[in-house]
Amino acid sequence: MYALRPSYVGDIPAMRHHLHSERLVSASAERTFAVLAAGEGQRDWAEGYRATTWYGTAPHDAATVRDIHLRWITVRERFLAWEPGVRFAFSTDAMSIPLAHRMIEDITFEPVGADRCKLIWQVHLDPAAALRPIESRLVRTVFQPMFESFAAGLARYASANPA
Repeated sequence: MYALRPSYVGDIPAMRHHLHSERLVSASAERTFAVLAAGEGQRDWAEGYRATTWYGTAPHDAATVRDIHLRWITVRERFLAWEPGVRFAFSTDAMSIPLAHRMIEDITFEPVGADRCKLIWQVHLDPAAALRPIESRLVRTVFQPMFESFAAGLARYASANPA
């Protein structure tokens, strides 16, 4: 694994790229958070997902660490916020392919009535220095479509499984 610079919520404004995806979900904010936090149905809604390795025991919270294994990359995530039904944010502290210098995902859930919510999936990153000549293309062709797909997949799965 290649170490990234550990990041904190206060680092977000200084990062070079900010991706934003919103989806309306036909499930409550609490249920949508629970699907994401437990990884429920993740093979169905996250393209290339293979497994999750948790470090530490449940219940999980801020400072919990996990590895997400996708078909083509593994990333180590350290949680910055674990607020059920509200916010799920983490710093990517290491990855198996050195694509980034630092990166944060910040996922929030805004209730829209009792049984619907708005899912807001934001990714903030500085690509690795060696990739600077192609970083805009990398963000546009790799990162943006991947995270758009994850947000759409989570919204679709949670909407189809609201209880």
